[in-house]
Amino acid sequence: MTELAPIEIDPRTFLREHFALPALPEVVSKIQNLIEGGDADMANVAELVSAEPALAAQVLKVANSAYYGLSREMTAVKFAIAFLGLNEIYRMVVSLSVVNTLAIDEKDELKRFWFHSFYAALCTKYLAKRYEPHLSFEELWSASILHDIGKLVYLKFFPDHYKALQLFCNKEGRLFAEAERHYSLPSSGFLGTLLCDHWRLPDHIRRACECHTLKDLLDIDKEDSSARFRRMICLGNLLTVLSANELNNDTKQEIASAVRSTLDCGEPEFMTMMGDIYELRVEVERFTDQFH
Repeated sequence: MTELAPIEIDPRTFLREHFALPALPEVVSKIQNLIEGGDADMANVAELVSAEPALAAQVLKVANSAYYGLSREMTAVKFAIAFLGLNEIYRMVVSLSVVNTLAIDEKDELKRFWFHSFYAALCTKYLAKRYEPHLSFEELWSASILHDIGKLVYLKFFPDHYKALQLFCNKEGRLFAEAERHYSLPSSGFLGTLLCDHWRLPDHIRRACECHTLKDLLDIDKEDSSARFRRMICLGNLLTVLSANELNNDTKQEIASAVRSTLDCGEPEFMTMMGDIYELRVEVERFTDQFH
């Protein structure tokens, strides 16, 4: 492949003057204003979401997914709000609107994104229930769903670079972050944080974009209690990659070693955990097939 052109990004103008993006849909700001003003109730939020049929259908698919494990199927947005709450529906609307507004045309790549993101969300919740039960599962969902949003920024604005990065990963069995370093390109995490800043997304989503790679996990101080959220995001992402991607043996060992060290778990516990995570794949495939 021919040599890739360097990418130079000025954070002050990227996504504003160069490679401009539209604003998020009005439904996002309207719900946010209702919640912040104390005027939100189930009826008016349901009306706002239901006025966007495609978005409403996506919200119901997420609400009925394995992540929430509801005992009955939600057939209307108002029922989903009643069961999950206004704030959680707002987080869903934000996450879905971010991906929708990027307007990615490559359907296979978009499906790849949703598969990885939903798998990471399920893995992160699984880990948090075992190791960090006091974390907000609601914030973990939106953070897990959007932690890799920088890859879609790559795909939209630098498609040749994105394809080269994916090709490197596929040929070498290595991680996307390694491919970025190999080509001396900006990290997708950096692009994700710029997107978060541009659209003023919640801080927990920005933190997930900024910190989810193997290097990020290794850089986290195990004794730092304030890093528990970032640690779970990293672990959920890495275990998803380990279970779903074609990796070389060295990369597999690096991830497994880092996970075991972080969780302070032995080989039997780790293998049991991986077995549980492999079983989640059935739900991920079902969700991804329904979503597109």
